[in-house]
Amino acid sequence: MDKKFFIGIAAMAALTLVSCSSDDLDSLSDNSSKNEAISFDGYLGRSAVAVNGSRGGVETANTLQTNGFGVFSKYDGTASFPDFANQKVTYSNKKWTYSPLKFWPTEGQIKFYAYAPYKEDQKLKENTTTFDFTVADNAAGQEDLLWANATGQIKTTSSSTKEKVKIHFYHALSRLGYSVKLSGNYSSNNVTFILKNITLAGSTDGNTPAFYKTGTIDLAKTNNETGVWSNYTGGKLKFNWYSGEYNIPEPEAGKEPSPSHPDKDNNGTIEKDKDYLFVIPQNFSEKIGETENPDKLYVIVEYTIDYGGGVKVDNKVYKQITQEFKQGKAYMLNLTLGLPIEFDVDLTEGVGVEGWGTDENINIGSNDENPWDRK
Repeated sequence: MDKKFFIGIAAMAALTLVSCSSDDLDSLSDNSSKNEAISFDGYLGRSAVAVNGSRGGVETANTLQTNGFGVFSKYDGTASFPDFANQKVTYSNKKWTYSPLKFWPTEGQIKFYAYAPYKEDQKLKENTTTFDFTVADNAAGQEDLLWANATGQIKTTSSSTKEKVKIHFYHALSRLGYSVKLSGNYSSNNVTFILKNITLAGSTDGNTPAFYKTGTIDLAKTNNETGVWSNYTGGKLKFNWYSGEYNIPEPEAGKEPSPSHPDKDNNGTIEKDKDYLFVIPQNFSEKIGETENPDKLYVIVEYTIDYGGGVKVDNKVYKQITQEFKQGKAYMLNLTLGLPIEFDVDLTEGVGVEGWGTDENINIGSNDENPWDRK
């Protein structure tokens, strides 16, 4: 018997992040000759992280406080000022601190460029506000990337008290998650679906890389501005996102199935929600303008249907994803497996069961042309 199965894919934004521009922020002093120390105030806007709690690899307000962030600066005045060069800023006693302190110059502006998580060896490219970022080739090794910029200066005409340089961070990457469920509100009567592998690649066989490996981020750009990312180098990546054996929960009889996620993998060493993918923003739409897009992305899923009694059927299905993954957005790939073979008979008279039609007469012994035979 021919058995048909299908997979439904939906790649959708899980939550729209707060989208605010990085406003110019002044640190004010009632007397510029006091040489007020430059201080910072870090802020991570309300996002998918803040709503859903801390998850693996994601930079949150908590991880920002724990690990700190790095700051570069560019001074545009004529006085002397030693710019910040990957200065680490940490959170202690309810305030952001760094050492050694730097002080406001009496004139001119300072442009601040921040990022997180902090890297001791991070440097900007010469005479730029950019650095290269490389995506790890597996989910366990990946990191979220935050960036921010602000401008500050002393205003000698102001009588207001000074303000801290307010650093408002944004997510620089796209975040991908997944869920899996069975189709239909039916009970499978002890048939078990076992998820084996999920692969994201640039071809249906899973062998072609798809995602940018390295890109250049410009810390001077504002959120959602064109040109935040450029200069994609280092080839591309594919991801074997899941590998293991996960029994997908079957729906309760009469209820719609709920999406789930493997609680643990690799003999319990990777916990739930520790396998988000963080990727450089990339457009996988079918066309860019009138031109076919050379960048392709497929999700390939392998699973086994166990009918019991030693009868198992292995399946491998795929679907192309034609989604533009944007900077600072979270996406959930909702995978639906299993199309049950169902039957339907229309009980309308003469429709679902074919009628006999009009009887065809067979006349026997009715005339001399067809008499009864005699022994």
